[in-house]
Amino acid sequence: MAGLLGHKALTDGLFQHVLQAEKGMMADVEEAALEAGVAGLEAARWTIDNTPSSLSPGKPNRNWTFQMNQALDVDVRRNGNTTTIRVGWLRIKEKYFLIQNDGGNLGEKVITPMNALMNGQHAIKDTLKGWGIKVQ
Repeated sequence: MAGLLGHKALTDGLFQHVLQAEKGMMADVEEAALEAGVAGLEAARWTIDNTPSSLSPGKPNRNWTFQMNQALDVDVRRNGNTTTIRVGWLRIKEKYFLIQNDGGNLGEKVITPMNALMNGQHAIKDTLKGWGIKVQ
């Protein structure tokens, strides 16, 4: 009987240790996800602030009203074991945001892409990799 009690105490202790380790790991993942979201947001904003205008030659950025820059948002959510990080125009969406981002035509003018969303995504992935977290 003593062997069975000892085995139960050992497995209970091991289970508690695993639960504590899992809690610590999830806290690290949450911190990494928040840091990555901020990095993605900053990279997207930097891109808008530093990509020369296609509509006004010589203008060093894509800011006219700053609406495109200020409308950028970040969303970090956890669902079970999956954490999702989104950066972009999540609440306010204007057609011209995507034309500026992806490139296209505005009348006869050609808009070169600035790739703010792609740069934000790269910043997210780079930050997560720095934490040793696998990214998809």
